[in-house]
Amino acid sequence: MKVFLRLIKSLAPYWLPLLAGILSMVLFTVSNVALVYMVEPVTKTLFTTDGGTLEQVRQEREIALSEGDFIERWKARLQSKLDPIVYKDTKLDTLANFCLLLIIIMFSKNFFLYWQTVLTSVALQGIMNDYRKRLFGHIHRLSLSFFHKNRVGEIISRVVSDVQTMQDSISVSVADLIRDPLSIVLYYIFLLLIDWRLTLVITALMPIVAFLLDRIGKKLRRYSTKSQERMADAVSILQETVSGIRVVKAFDMSNFELKRFSKYANDYLRNIMKGIRVRRLAGPFNETIATAMAVGILWFMGPKILTGGGIPAESFMQYIFVLFLLMQPVKMFSDKFARINTGLAAAKRVFDMLDTPTTIISKPDAHPVADFKGEIFFDNVNFKYESAESPALENIDLRIGKGEIVALVGPSGSGKSTLADMIPRFYDPTGGRILLDGLDLRDIELSGLRSLMGIVTQETILFNDSVRANIAYGKADWPEDEIIAAARAANALQFIERLPQGLDTHIGDRGTKLSGGERQRIAIARAILKNPPILIFDEATSALDTESERLVQEAIDRLMVGRTAIVIAHRLSTIVHAHKIVVLSRGRIVETGTHAELLAKGGQYKLLYDTQFGIAGS
Repeated sequence: MKVFLRLIKSLAPYWLPLLAGILSMVLFTVSNVALVYMVEPVTKTLFTTDGGTLEQVRQEREIALSEGDFIERWKARLQSKLDPIVYKDTKLDTLANFCLLLIIIMFSKNFFLYWQTVLTSVALQGIMNDYRKRLFGHIHRLSLSFFHKNRVGEIISRVVSDVQTMQDSISVSVADLIRDPLSIVLYYIFLLLIDWRLTLVITALMPIVAFLLDRIGKKLRRYSTKSQERMADAVSILQETVSGIRVVKAFDMSNFELKRFSKYANDYLRNIMKGIRVRRLAGPFNETIATAMAVGILWFMGPKILTGGGIPAESFMQYIFVLFLLMQPVKMFSDKFARINTGLAAAKRVFDMLDTPTTIISKPDAHPVADFKGEIFFDNVNFKYESAESPALENIDLRIGKGEIVALVGPSGSGKSTLADMIPRFYDPTGGRILLDGLDLRDIELSGLRSLMGIVTQETILFNDSVRANIAYGKADWPEDEIIAAARAANALQFIERLPQGLDTHIGDRGTKLSGGERQRIAIARAILKNPPILIFDEATSALDTESERLVQEAIDRLMVGRTAIVIAHRLSTIVHAHKIVVLSRGRIVETGTHAELLAKGGQYKLLYDTQFGIAGS
């Protein structure tokens, strides 16, 4: 219920088209009821000898007003107001009037049905579009820890598959969930007016229907949730396989991946089919109940009609006709009730993601920053990942002065990348603090902090766009001469000029049309164009061949001039000229100094250096 109420609250920005749509629903239902009302006068006029003129029906109303019970008198008063619109002075005039009224009613019914569909779609499709944008925006605000705990395919499935399920289920259903109950209520009132005693007997069966609908809804939500989870698993495998297609082909694992994908696809199919079987029970069940009631009424009331007792024949026909008409909205309501339960299961998964808290945020009173003037200071910093048993960083004390090149070295898992990730606040310390120009990073406005930094990683992230768009990322109006200057400084201009459309050449998904060295130089050009005072290089040359490494290293050296740089080094030869080398082991700083100082100490750095160059020389 909470999920449904939350969805209802989402309608607020679209109240005007929704209100107009609801009004159209009401008018459509009224037109439908007017059509049903015409059954009795048409039957009376065509098939009886004592009815069909205005004078005759007036006499009938006067008898009902004087001799009938409360409901019959109320019904007679209502009908006496409608009689002049329906009946005329002769049967032939009345019949002609019926034809005209039927045309007007049918036109009105379809006119309002059209606008009900259009107007409610404006509101409901707008809501789904808002949810897609909210999800996308929220994903970008979530901390890195969220992405470490959740698969990419799972995240994509929430934005694409779950929102689509919400749209398919709710956008079609909500309009009907307003119109169909309204039709049911009006038809029910109609039945009460014709014969309230018989209608109350029928009503006694309704709690059974309601109970079974509730059971069906609960089963549907369970099956739908499982289906969405299996779809997320399948999307994850698809994403992983496409991203790692080289490895899959190299190890000839296509059949293995197909079996993995098939497992989740088959589980998804099983749950979908269970949901379909349950959903399709609702309509036939209610239709069977309604038909049984109609047959029972026909069996017990028919003999009385034939012998002249009970309600008039035309009223009885109207009652049966209304009862069968009541089946359709009841059946549709059952089906839409089932479909909306499927949508609610998807909506819960969407809301779960939207409710995931963002742990790295700017404080309301955060300080804006526009420049880096002094130093970055790690003051007894500790950090532990949520799922880890031991700390990733312990008792880190480190000063990085403006204009310094500081290299972080150490074996895999020593905490180098974690330490670097703390500077742009990808993570916050679990103990201690990090200061930038004397301000705790947690007290600095987040976007301002990150605007001071440029990051180049081993895994270069480029987008399926042009070279120009990737260098000038996010700023389409950047002057071309500055883009060219950045490309030249990154040793990228020469190969860019050889591309078919130069700067306007599209480089494919993740830059797959370029070599590793070319992609890295595009990333460096992007950092040069941003012109940040602080640079972070995370093993930026470790995956390159010798020639590409030389070109990239030249670009990096050129980029670091006059800037503060934190370099995570795999190849120690690239950081011999660093102002400070920090050696980490198991999350702790074990040595600090220049290349020459650390070699002279004969400690862990010298061991790493000798081991690396010993391997290189063998």
